[in-house]
Amino acid sequence: MLVASVGFACMNASVKYISHIPVFEVILFRAVITLIISYATLKKRKVNPWGTHHKFLIARGLFGAGGLICYFYTLQHLQLANAIVIHYLSPIFTTLIAMIFLGERVKGIQWIAFGISFTGVIMVKGFANIELLDFMVGVAGAALSGFAYNAIRNMKDKEDADVIVFYHPLISLPVVALYLFIFPQSIVMPTGYDWLFLAGTGIFTQVGQYFITRAYQMDTAARISSVSYIGIIWGVLMGKFLFGEAYHLNVLLGMAVVLGGVFLNLKRS
Repeated sequence: MLVASVGFACMNASVKYISHIPVFEVILFRAVITLIISYATLKKRKVNPWGTHHKFLIARGLFGAGGLICYFYTLQHLQLANAIVIHYLSPIFTTLIAMIFLGERVKGIQWIAFGISFTGVIMVKGFANIELLDFMVGVAGAALSGFAYNAIRNMKDKEDADVIVFYHPLISLPVVALYLFIFPQSIVMPTGYDWLFLAGTGIFTQVGQYFITRAYQMDTAARISSVSYIGIIWGVLMGKFLFGEAYHLNVLLGMAVVLGGVFLNLKRS
């Protein structure tokens, strides 16, 4: 899960470097790249790419695609900080869904740990006034991500991790293409290093998706999802060293609170 969080942080950094390219164009490129990598991996390993538990594989792809679109919608309509804060509701949704549909037990102290971690996220990123529609779209994206991760959890001993990863771009690509057809976007042709960072979004996504899939196959949703909060730490560090962003004392305190909540969850569970 730590490796996955680093992969997603590097993906976010790649996206930030090409902020002049429309978000949905980046998503489309990312889906194409990860689809090629996933299929090539399965082909080399001689694994059937279509899997056997199609209901959950398709559900993982659809929920993942929906969560991705909602998340990037908030990135377009909100400040980056606020979009990320709302997105970090997903571990809580993941745990709730696992309790209801998978029967996983969550101790009271774990809910306290979730609250501590999310408080730390708000301390790090802040929270400004947000339109109700934008907020609801962000919450919907977090909930859809929770369903996607539980679909993965349900296939923990039933499907190869690379097959599960393959279905994410397989479903996302036509969904995003349909969105662009219905709501046309201005296309910006990448130049120079843009191609490198576009490739980076796909490659780092592949790393993140593979390891987060393996993590959800190996342990309970409550424990795994809590570790995703570590991603906020990598985001702050990359912002400082790659983009020269400065942070106040409350940011450093927030990082410590996030880590405290994660370690409390892991220790008590």
